Amino acid sequence: MDTLIRIFRSRKMGISDSLEEVLSGSSHEESRHHTGQNFCHQLSADSPISPASLHVLPAEIIYEILTFLPPLSLVALSSTSKLLRSHALVDPLWSRFVRENVPNQPVLDCYPAESWRKLYISLYPYWFLTRKKIWFSDKAHSGSAYVGNVVIMRYDPRRACIEGFRLVAKQGLHFFEAWDWNPEVIIHTFNPQVSLFMDDPVVKIDRECYAQHKSAKEEVMMNTGLSRGVKSMFSLCHGLPPHRQSDAMALWPSRIIPVKERVRNESRHLFRGEGHRPSSLSDASENTFRIRKWVEFGGMGIPLGVHIGEDVMTFSTVPEEYYTPSKERPWQGIWVGDYSGHGCEFLLLIQRAVISPQVAPLSSFESPLQHHDESDPGDRPTMPVPAGEDGSCAGRLEAIKLTGDPNVPRGEYTWVAEDIGSDGLVRIADEATFRGSRVVRSLGHSAARSFRNDKFIPAQLIMIDQNTLAQYWEDFGHVSFYHRVEINDYLRNT
Repeated sequence: MDTLIRIFRSRKMGISDSLEEVLSGSSHEESRHHTGQNFCHQLSADSPISPASLHVLPAEIIYEILTFLPPLSLVALSSTSKLLRSHALVDPLWSRFVRENVPNQPVLDCYPAESWRKLYISLYPYWFLTRKKIWFSDKAHSGSAYVGNVVIMRYDPRRACIEGFRLVAKQGLHFFEAWDWNPEVIIHTFNPQVSLFMDDPVVKIDRECYAQHKSAKEEVMMNTGLSRGVKSMFSLCHGLPPHRQSDAMALWPSRIIPVKERVRNESRHLFRGEGHRPSSLSDASENTFRIRKWVEFGGMGIPLGVHIGEDVMTFSTVPEEYYTPSKERPWQGIWVGDYSGHGCEFLLLIQRAVISPQVAPLSSFESPLQHHDESDPGDRPTMPVPAGEDGSCAGRLEAIKLTGDPNVPRGEYTWVAEDIGSDGLVRIADEATFRGSRVVRSLGHSAARSFRNDKFIPAQLIMIDQNTLAQYWEDFGHVSFYHRVEINDYLRNT
């Protein structure tokens, strides 16, 4: 059985990149015959079991084998014989594909599609959007290159479409109070109201998009925009291999964000060249995509075809293990912070193992980039936890902006606590405001407008609990707060 599963899972079976031919089952007979021949040849070459012998297996055994296969392998199998095609088209197999791509959202039926298979086909190859949940862009919806957006992708079962909405936050009730530990310091209270901006989806993929998408290179029009004349198109990307990246190249996301793939985010011709798009679906990235927006004017209901204010936003995602808290890394996650006049900003907090027991002295104020290592945190050596300390209070805590402001933009550090363990400990707070909280040394990132003259300044991180942090900016004389955002709370349709 292991041999069969390994063969079935192979994607190198001569499958066409056309969606109609790959999934709809209405492909040309010649193409289907060619695919079946390739499959049978591989089966007979790699295994002593002949394709015909599969037919003698009980139906329940064949079904069990097929539950291990990805969609394209099911399509390849369905091209080998009528019997195996009937097994590959069993609808429960396809319901699994839909549900696996819509985490934390109950999908009870295939409505409004006629079957689970047709539902899966209607939104192929875009299911990766909902599977990855959270996306962040290099530019804001307004076009600002400093601010960026955080977008939550959801599946709408009522209309069978994928929609992406901006995650936004208001500061809520905002008070200023003196700090009894240091009366010269002002504490900015923070009660953020986080929500999705549902009025204007950033992404909307429906069955009309599937009808347009004939190849991986093509952009597809989306039905988004509050105002008439605002147009939006979606395009797939292909990741830029590490050996083709250079320090002088503008990439998204920034190099300090741990991601699987990066792409260019600057183009003189606004990414119109075919080199910016995948040559086939197998070449398409499931970690990046782009959206082209513009305003198109016309008269009497007839568009003139003139693009005004055209711009392109590049989106990326981060692996879930980097923002999901765990027993060893309980502080990591998606957070929202108070940035006073700039409003609320969203952060990615990553808890890493300390590379060396020697923490850089605060007097140096060098950039954390000098210590940055893009390897997976799990590959780093774990330092021993000091006796009597909770293992959760160990390692290095990095706060990276997913949305930014004109001073410190998205994709940059906002602060770094080099060691939240004993080596970085300043004190245990005994004042009423933060009683019992752990206070550790940190470095805050500040800059002049347009990210000029950026530097790291002394600060103290106040670890109130695993859902609330505060930062004492020593040079600025104020304390600001950060609250955890539970991404799964915004995935459910209400």
